[in-house]
Amino acid sequence: AKSDAHIQAGWSNSAYVASKIGVSALAGIHQSMFNVDSRKDIAVNAVHPGYVDTDMTNHKGPLTPDEGAVAPVYCALLPENTEIKGKYIWYDMTLSNW
Repeated sequence: AKSDAHIQAGWSNSAYVASKIGVSALAGIHQSMFNVDSRKDIAVNAVHPGYVDTDMTNHKGPLTPDEGAVAPVYCALLPENTEIKGKYIWYDMTLSNW
């Protein structure tokens, strides 16, 4: 960290960003564990609500709180036995694999 090699490699210097990457990757790991479970109706995904205009972003985010809620609500309402499992879901409902 002292040499800033991580920054030169394109990684963030933010502990917050690193923690979000870890939590998002953990969703995929948990889904892998549930994939061998007899209960097939368990879906674990990570969702990114976007850069939302809130106190946390000092009101710099371009999305309204209602717009930021779209992807989390989408995840909460996925149908039973959905094929969308272990994904990273962006604010616009684009899916990414981990």
